Order: sequence, then C-alpha cells, then structure tokens
Amino acid sequence: MSPKSSAHARSGAVAIDLPAASATRTDLGMRMGSGEWVDLEPLPLTLEAVAGETVARLSGTPVAAMATARVMRAAQAFFELPERSRVGGEVLAAPSAAARRAHDQSLQRKTITAWLDRDTRLMRILYKEIVLRFHEDAPQKARTAILRDTGLKVCARNPLVPDQYILSDDEHHHPGEALVKLAARLATLDEVAFAAPNFVSQFRRSLPAAVTTPPAKQWHLRTIGASKAWKLTRGKRAVVIAVLDDGVDVEHPELRGNVLRSPDPDEARDLCGRDFFLPDDDADHFNPRPKRFRAPFDQMGGNDVHGTPCAGVAVGRGPRVYGIAPNCRLLPVKIFHADDFAAESQVADAIRYAATFADVLSCSWGGAKSPDIEFALQDARRFGRKGKGAVVVCAAGNDGANEVDYPASDPNAIAIGASTDKDELAGYSNRGPQISVVAPSNGGTRGIFTTDVSIPGRGFNPGTAGDAKGLYCDDFGGTSSATPLVAGLCGLLLSLKPQLAPEDVRKLLTGTAKKIGPASAYKANGHSNRYGFGRIDAGKAVAAAKAWKAKKPG
Repeated sequence: MSPKSSAHARSGAVAIDLPAASATRTDLGMRMGSGEWVDLEPLPLTLEAVAGETVARLSGTPVAAMATARVMRAAQAFFELPERSRVGGEVLAAPSAAARRAHDQSLQRKTITAWLDRDTRLMRILYKEIVLRFHEDAPQKARTAILRDTGLKVCARNPLVPDQYILSDDEHHHPGEALVKLAARLATLDEVAFAAPNFVSQFRRSLPAAVTTPPAKQWHLRTIGASKAWKLTRGKRAVVIAVLDDGVDVEHPELRGNVLRSPDPDEARDLCGRDFFLPDDDADHFNPRPKRFRAPFDQMGGNDVHGTPCAGVAVGRGPRVYGIAPNCRLLPVKIFHADDFAAESQVADAIRYAATFADVLSCSWGGAKSPDIEFALQDARRFGRKGKGAVVVCAAGNDGANEVDYPASDPNAIAIGASTDKDELAGYSNRGPQISVVAPSNGGTRGIFTTDVSIPGRGFNPGTAGDAKGLYCDDFGGTSSATPLVAGLCGLLLSLKPQLAPEDVRKLLTGTAKKIGPASAYKANGHSNRYGFGRIDAGKAVAAAKAWKAKKPG
C-alpha cells in the first residue's frame, strides 16, 4: 500500500496522484479504511424528459436493466430528480412548453451516475456528494485547508461523529467519474480517515429459502438448549437488541411489550426507534414500522416483511412465539424500504445510532463494501455500550458461495451461517474464514416459526382480517433467521455479565459451540470455513458466561 500524502504544504485544488493501478485494479473505485481497494465499473445511465416525465435508461448488464425502476425511485428520493406532477395520486394533464423546458434544464444540471461493484455485482448510484472523515488528531488548520481546497460545499456535519462531513459539489466541478476520483485522492491524505462517494446503493436482505413441509413449532430453541439457558436467565430488561432491517411491527402483540420506548432521552420525537432510510428532517424518520408494500404481499420483493420475523426470533415474548431472549428489549431501526436502494451514509449512521442505545445489533442483510459502514462498525466497537463496545451480529448470506457477505466479513462483526434441523450445514449458507458459528434455520425439512407483520393482508403469511394465523409465519429461514437467534443469545450472555467486551462474547459463542458435520471439516484450531467453530449451544454458552471472570490486569 502506498504511503498517504499530506495536505500541510498544499494550496489550491486538491491534486494528489492516485496510487498506480495494478493489473487487478482499476483506477475507478474507493479505498476502505483497512487499505483495501474496492473496484467500481461504470454503468451507462441516461436521464431523459419524455412528455414532461423523467425517464431513466440504464443498461450494461441484464441486472442493471432490471433495476431501472429502483434507480428511478432512488434518484427521486435522494437526488431531487423531478417527477411528473401529481394531485391526489392523479397525474396532471400534459405540461406546458415552459414546464417542459424547465424540466429539461433541471435534468441537464444533474449528473447522476450508476456503478457496479466488481466483487458483489451490486449497484450504486451517485449524484454530487462525498463523505469525508478526519482522523481525531488531524490539526484544525489542515482540516480547514482540505475542506477549502476540495472546492466542495460542507452541507452537513455528522451529529454522531463530529469528525465526519458530507461535502456537496453544488457547482458541478467534478461530475460523475471525476467525483469518484476526487474521493479516492482525498482518501490518500494523512489527515483523512476515509473519503468515499456518498452512494445510494443496492443492499440484499438475506432472502430465506423455501421449505417443503410445515415445521413443528420452535424446534430451533430445543436444538440449541434454550431451556437450559433459561434456567440461568431469560434476559434482562436493561439489555437491548437492535434489529436493523426493513422495519419492525411495533404493535405486534408478541413484540410490543419488549419495544424500547423513548430510546434517545434528548429527542422527544424518538418514541420507539427511527427510519434511517428517510432523512432526519422527514416527519416519518421517527417511525420504524413497515411502510412499503406491493403485491404480491407475501413476497419479500417490494415489501417490508423481513424485520418483523427477525425481531420475533430474537425477543418474541410469547405465548406463541418466544425469542431466545424473551425478557430483553427491542430497538427497531429501519434502514430499508423493501428492496429500494439505500444511502450508505444513512445505513452507517443507523449503525452508530443503534450502538448508542442498544447492546447488540442484529443485521440480516448484506451489501457492497463501504468505508462509511466500515468506520461505523469501528465506532460501534469503540463507543457502543458506553465504551464497552456494542456486539454486532451479521448474516453470512444465502448464495451458497465461498465468500461471506459484507458487513459480516468485517472483523468488527460476528459472521453467522445457517444449519438445519438435521444439524447439517444449510446448502444456501455462505462459507469462509470469517464464519464464527452457525445457528439453526431452514434448509432441512422444517423452517422457523416466528412473528409476522400483523397488518391484515400483509406479510409472509397475509391471513385475513381477524385471522390470528396472519400474525405468524412458519417458514422463515436463511441466515436471516440464524442471525437474530445468535443476537438474542448474545443478549443472554450480556444479561449475566454486562462487562463482557464484544470479543469476550465471540469467544463464549465459539468456545461452547457444538461441532457438527464431519470432523475433517475442521482445522487444528477447531475452525471450519463451513461451520465456523460449530453450531451454537445456548445452554453451554450461558453457563460459561455465568462462570466467566475478567482477566486481572497484568
């Protein structure tokens, strides 16, 4: 890795040379805080005004062409892309010539670019912003010079991380690729912790694979020894588990009693969590409930139906659905509106927010690598739980691939794979050296029985009005379900020993896990790229936590 450059003796525009491109690296990309380079491939994107309506034309790959509608929604939501005027849901009559000219001029002023992450093949779109974070010890004089020399406007300072800014190219000096390259140059400065384009990106909620037969209810709790664990603790109210997803049904009868009320005492509008898909000046920012629904309503595509089942696996109160930690509390943190693209900077801030008010973060989703999310995970480790560090649990992904999804692959996350009711590896579960443990999910003959969206006609099991069956689904699964199961177990461990650091929690999970699968799958250190250190054993993990004693200094 090339040494970073300094801005101390510079004046005028930022002009730091990019490191020389390697044979496997392009000059279009961004640098993670770890030094890893993330390659980006430009996708052809054009915006046209057709009969007074904005039309996006996206090409380059079949996946890109299929995502055009989502790109349109993202551009309208985040980039002030003009829509055709509507009143009461009705499209107005054809616009006047003057209105069409104004629309055309508005589009001409916007340079919205589309990108494909080379590793994950997930899409990102960019308008005019960069996220920049200084090192804590960067001198103020150098900071001022760097911000000035970019030629960009400081449009926001992060309220959770004062060293971090959003810079905007309002004058369009760096359109498209130039803005990506500017961020890469800024990232080479000694004073800069990271700089990255403020992408609005495609994320994948970990889609549960289908099962073929109805499950016996909550078999997964018996498999991991929940009854033994509950003899020591069912969780404490002081321990909070955050579910970062597409929203949680906070009125669900088996969740509402565990929802953390007024998590931020300094913000009166924060009643039960937030929606970070929306900016904080949007009235609905303080509503973390499911909001986006599109027929067919029992499918994940187009619907906010994923977070509520995850919450039930972690902290369901019963009497029909019990989470592994039924006495811990729940912090809903909404980061997605169904499968629409989400702003990476807002996902990162959601992690920081959750780490401020929760002890454990459950993340059943994956995306492309992002420096802002990377640093948010570091922030959670450093500042979460009042300095002890929040525990971040992430889904490994459901592609059956030999690569763990991001952010599960980050060293500050605990990566979770999935096993079946036969104590075998689920065929869809991603594999890799970052896997810590696996946890029961579907993929065998039974799925997971958990809470479902209680809105009539919505959810994996839509039911009908007044039909209690619509409150539950019995075929949830994927690493989506394995992850909140482990997050809930982490809540039990912290209920017994709140002084545990995240690495202590990881060691308790891995040190008590049951070896499943062939012995040949495990290396001498006890780890397997398929199973991690084995399938979680809640009874043994909780017993080990009770016996745990902090090491004496020195």
